Amino acid sequence: MTNGPEQPYRGPEFPAPDGSTQPLDYPANPGLPPPVHPDGWSQPGGYPPPGYPAPGYQQPGYPPPYPPYAGGYPYDPYRAAQPAGTNGKAIAALVCALTGLLCGLPAVVGVVLGIIAMRETRRTGQDGWGLALAGVIVGGLITAGMILYVLLIVGMFASGYAVT
Repeated sequence: MTNGPEQPYRGPEFPAPDGSTQPLDYPANPGLPPPVHPDGWSQPGGYPPPGYPAPGYQQPGYPPPYPPYAGGYPYDPYRAAQPAGTNGKAIAALVCALTGLLCGLPAVVGVVLGIIAMRETRRTGQDGWGLALAGVIVGGLITAGMILYVLLIVGMFASGYAVT
């Protein structure tokens, strides 16, 4: 088995500060300063400093690096996944409220389902908050209309204006 060379490999040498092509021999010329790289670092033997290159350093022949992600960590593995699709209670609230236009009583169910669906969509992040709001508004208007109608009929009977 053979051993390596007597002197370890010291890497490429840098030209002397005076511009001559004669490389500096740091140990042999103790009066001269160590070689200085154009980027500013100086190491005996021509080795770069330990660690990563300075920010903004572009190694020749490679594409530029990706910019750092500015929005924080993009994935939270402990957060519950958003349920897919539109909330079913929101759809049912709007359908019940619109059915209440025909026969009145489902409008009350539409209001209740709409309130439940609005709270559920806010809590889970699911789609359908607008449908639930529409169900509450339409159902509330129909329910208020029904209540006014019943009060009008009761008032007519109480005052004697009812047709007998």
